Amino acid sequence: MQWARHLAPPLRPVTLPRMSILVLGGASWNTMIHLAQFPPPRPATISDARAVTAAGSTGLGKALALKALGHEPLLHATIGDDPEGEAIRAFCQTRGIRTIFDIDPGGTSRHVNLMNQQGERISIFLFNGSPAPPTDFAALAPHIAAASTIFLNITQSSIPLLPAVRASGADVWVDLHDYDGSTPYHEQFIAEADVLQLSNEAIGDPRETMARLAAHARLVICTRGARGALALSGGQWHEVPAAPARLIDSNGAGDTFMVATWHALTGGHGVPDALEFAARCAAKAVESDELVPASFG
Repeated sequence: MQWARHLAPPLRPVTLPRMSILVLGGASWNTMIHLAQFPPPRPATISDARAVTAAGSTGLGKALALKALGHEPLLHATIGDDPEGEAIRAFCQTRGIRTIFDIDPGGTSRHVNLMNQQGERISIFLFNGSPAPPTDFAALAPHIAAASTIFLNITQSSIPLLPAVRASGADVWVDLHDYDGSTPYHEQFIAEADVLQLSNEAIGDPRETMARLAAHARLVICTRGARGALALSGGQWHEVPAAPARLIDSNGAGDTFMVATWHALTGGHGVPDALEFAARCAAKAVESDELVPASFG
């Protein structure tokens, strides 16, 4: 395999034709607690924290990034019939995100994320949704069949939709997040993917895992926070450094990176330029308390 390091020149804005883009799974109500550093494993008092409460999760992050880049995605997720669910609905309406929500009888997913000044995160799931939330397949089936691109998230609500995703013929992008290279749960999503993304949080050198995943997907991306990202495509390795940024909140950076890579590739750019564009968009995402800014301009 060949190895290349790239820092491409800035891309010109890309205007793409209107496409049917579907984001499956992932909306929650989150509290982000920002700390100078993670606390030691002993009782302590922390006096310099700040907290932000907002809608979040991987599906919403990708939908927001798509919207910021000029697309009109449709987001499917499960939420509760509760105040948190209503807050997510209101947020999506404010940001112009088209949605199909199913109601989880257990309530809306709620997370607490501890964030340090290096952009690292500890996620605490207060409730991560029911093990088998109800899904109105009849309402979703026409949208899955018509989609040109599907961002398939590794949520419980996506599992009943996998056969329809397979039959759709859409280009399927799957974010594995902190995949450790062996968790069986992820395999059902890997099997449907044309493109895979993971972070290096649970693995050391990601190359062996990425090479294995490349047997399933034409492009494999590994985000590495402040160290930038690696990609494997057509037997060639690519590396892009992180773009300079004033870190405020790293939530949403991975979702933005995946969506921006897709946007640039779909616009006709090669992998090196697409990765550099994605790095710059991700830098914009971490410079705000918003999950994803309204635009990357």
